[in-house]
Amino acid sequence: MNSHEKQNLKLRLNNCLETILELEQELEKLDMSRKFIAELEVLKGFMNKMEKIQVSEDEVERIESATDNFLMELKLPLAQAESDRKMFMRLQ
Repeated sequence: MNSHEKQNLKLRLNNCLETILELEQELEKLDMSRKFIAELEVLKGFMNKMEKIQVSEDEVERIESATDNFLMELKLPLAQAESDRKMFMRLQ
C-alpha cells in the first residue's frame, strides 16, 4: 500500500470519527450524551493519535459500516426529539 492509499484510509477514518463527534450536541438533546461521554472522549483521544495509527481497508470499511449503522439508529430518536421541540415551541 502506497502513502497516498494510507493517507486516504486515514482521511476516511477521520471522517467517521468527526461525524460521530459532531453528534455530541444532538445526543445532549436526547439526554443520551451521559451514556456516551466516556466513549466520545476516547474517540477524541484516538483522533489525536491518527498519524501513528496503521489501518487496513477492511478495518476502515468496518468502521464506516458501524458509523452508518450508528447514524441510522439515531435517525428516529433525533427526528422525534426535533418534532417534540417544534411542538413545544408552538405550545408556548
